Amino acid sequence: MNQSAHQNKVVDKSKIKFLVEKLKEGAVIGIPTDTVYGIAARMKDLKAVDRIYRIKNRPRTKPLIIFVSDPHQVDDFVEEMPPFAYDLMETFWPGPLTLIFPAAETLSREITAGLNTIGVRIPDCKPVIDILKAINEPLVVTSANISGKKDPVTAAEVLAELGDSLDYILDTGTTLHQVVSTIVDVTGEHPKITRQGALKKSKLEDVAIDIR
Repeated sequence: MNQSAHQNKVVDKSKIKFLVEKLKEGAVIGIPTDTVYGIAARMKDLKAVDRIYRIKNRPRTKPLIIFVSDPHQVDDFVEEMPPFAYDLMETFWPGPLTLIFPAAETLSREITAGLNTIGVRIPDCKPVIDILKAINEPLVVTSANISGKKDPVTAAEVLAELGDSLDYILDTGTTLHQVVSTIVDVTGEHPKITRQGALKKSKLEDVAIDIR
């Protein structure tokens, strides 16, 4: 496992290229986000997806989420999108908001943990956006910890928790919010907060008055 330090959150293009190449080869890497550190792999690489579950000791009943660099990419693996979801995306992406959509039938149920829904986010973290744009495909992501333990906000915490089970860790210092993203389910008639995180309900209510 290699660890790369970039405390000012500006990551050299050569490092981005290196990480993209490794992801294409099947690597599972530790990445910073604006909320907590995560572990990531290519969405289409189901062997790497399986590794994520094994590394975290994550129950197979708990889904992963998907990171994209552009809201239009959501259409590739989401069944439908209500109008209020567009408003939330436009206002809070990139940022600490994960939206739960109906999953398209073509999306692997290994990622959704057998559910018919999928969580999607665009993080407000330039190095991750650079990776997503360079690889030009979504990544599956989950917090970089053993399931049920404290969410890491530094690369050092990731290293202590997961050690050499990851292929690489990209270190950009302490995360911005130091708390998980807020999750909003947009599969029903009204948007519903299913996990309160960095984005507060009062902010969401400015865009979705009927949020629950």
